[in-house]
Amino acid sequence: MTFNISKRPFNKLKPVSFVKVKIKDDFWSKRQQINREVSIHHQHQMLEGDFHIDNFRVASGLKKGVQRGEFYFDSDLYKWLEAACYILNIYNDPGLEAKVNEVVDLIKKSQTKDGYINTFYSTRFIEKRFTNIYLMHELYCAGHLIQATISHHHATKSQVMINVAIKFANLLVSRYLGGKRKGVPGHEEIEMALIALYRITENSNYLKLAEEFINRRGNISNFKTYVVNQYINMLSILGLAKKKNHEFHSSIARENAIEEKESEVAEWASNLTLRSQLILFKENLNGDYIQSNVPVREIFEPVGHAVRAMYLFCGMADLYSEIGDKTLLRALRRVWLKMVKARMYITGGTGSEKGTEGFKKDFSLNNEDSYSETCAAIGNMMWNLRMLQITGNCKYADLIEKLLYNAMLVGQSINGKEYTYDNPLTSHGMDKRREWFRCACCPPNVARIIASLGDYIYSTSESGIWIHQYIGNNIKIDLDSNLISISQISGFPWKGEVKIKLNLSKSQKFSLFLRIPGWSFDADLKINGIKYSKDLHNGKYVEILRNWLDNDEIELDFRMMPTFVESDPRIKGNRNRVAISNGPLIYCFEQKDNKNIDIFKAVISKDRGLTVKFETDLLGGVNIITGTASDGSKITAIPYFVWNNRGANNMLVWQLIN
Repeated sequence: MTFNISKRPFNKLKPVSFVKVKIKDDFWSKRQQINREVSIHHQHQMLEGDFHIDNFRVASGLKKGVQRGEFYFDSDLYKWLEAACYILNIYNDPGLEAKVNEVVDLIKKSQTKDGYINTFYSTRFIEKRFTNIYLMHELYCAGHLIQATISHHHATKSQVMINVAIKFANLLVSRYLGGKRKGVPGHEEIEMALIALYRITENSNYLKLAEEFINRRGNISNFKTYVVNQYINMLSILGLAKKKNHEFHSSIARENAIEEKESEVAEWASNLTLRSQLILFKENLNGDYIQSNVPVREIFEPVGHAVRAMYLFCGMADLYSEIGDKTLLRALRRVWLKMVKARMYITGGTGSEKGTEGFKKDFSLNNEDSYSETCAAIGNMMWNLRMLQITGNCKYADLIEKLLYNAMLVGQSINGKEYTYDNPLTSHGMDKRREWFRCACCPPNVARIIASLGDYIYSTSESGIWIHQYIGNNIKIDLDSNLISISQISGFPWKGEVKIKLNLSKSQKFSLFLRIPGWSFDADLKINGIKYSKDLHNGKYVEILRNWLDNDEIELDFRMMPTFVESDPRIKGNRNRVAISNGPLIYCFEQKDNKNIDIFKAVISKDRGLTVKFETDLLGGVNIITGTASDGSKITAIPYFVWNNRGANNMLVWQLIN
């Protein structure tokens, strides 16, 4: 392994932190306001009610008892903490700060002398720890802990949580680095967390351990035997945990006992069809489920659990950024192309197999089976941001935009209190948004993305400044000791109009890279009112190299046009159907907007065109698109991300055509 303590030495672009970006946008400012004023506090309430926080009171010795809930519960609190700290980076909220301080104190007090933290094990049988990293999510929880501590450090400048993370990471290094223990993390997350911690501490052992975990995938000897043994171990541990719970509740007064909920894992597995159970069993045995079917440098297609796959690819990209191993980058390029061309829905959603919450074979993208977990969309965004910074290739920024406005944003209701875990492309009125899930990974995941949205807008390079996403904001960027203020006003996602103004302390020659979205039918660019037309190609960055002056203004107008989108004919369920897009948005048909027709039987006419109208009082204000059915009646589409905000309803994305 090559080693270089400069951060991300093999990236083409350098990240610009969301902390520097003040979002001031007609669309996203509302989402961020709801996120910080409603969602983050509501999530804390749900975490409190479902024992996530109480588990740390038990682990820290403040309460008697045992951990309650699923074995991965700690991770959901860590994600909430990360999101809350992102918010506190920018906004003063004494109430939120008090909640954060309590959680931080509980986590710190729950850490054992040797650095270990995991309430499932530490409150029952700490001697069983590290016996099952394949199934029991210990290192997944550890990864989210590390990421939360880094977020807390940036928000508060305190060393308290970073020291907690360092102590835990050092324990992992002592236990695993150098092949001391066999096994591979079953749910990826620890890899990118360790690299993030390395970037702060410059302790190369964290980078080395991340690399070792990545390299172990596909290289476990006698893998099938290993998996079977881990399953037997899991059943033993869960059985023992149930016994410990029963013993504790039998020891306290009956009136103080709380009825134990059935394990969601057991409930979810029991609801799977026999076919799905067999697929899950098979993919575990051959390693597909946890992306351990082949060594990572030989990966050529995305397989298994979609969220795990995205987190693995994030870790691989981070590792490339630090060590420059081109075989890693080649593998990432291959698997990205395969995913986009053959295993991704039109919304950017991934996962068409419920049993594995993951990928099927090429073009097996049945709309009713669309799992498209919200967390998978978020993981995909995180991966594409890394690929964008490594390469500077516009296609990654384009996919981030698609994911942001469709597969990710659909995961949270417009009131900020309800969520979807999976996201179908066809619904027969059985899908409902929920305030919470027993497996509550998605709500705090959405919260941390919305809170850190500014991470996705800008980058810098030796040549200049890159603008990836058109979201209204103000920022100051130091470029070669010249402070450059950028203000951006954006009409996205409803209009393609963008205005950018530069304020410079002194004139400076540098390149400004502007993304021309892949969906743009035509781009009009003006600098100080003068038309600029060189190299304006959709799906590319236009590089404008000039001596920029104070008060220079750039006007962009990307032509948005409602468009019928045809599917790849190899996707059987979409033959003789079309979807509708407009700018970055994918649209759907919800029965509530089409009361006089049956959306499942209606046939839309491609010859009569589509019209767009902004409806201020509908779903928080949206563009609706109206077309004409073959019988002459009107048929109305709404943005996919706002469906299911008015109760359970029939919905579909791919409409029949004549």
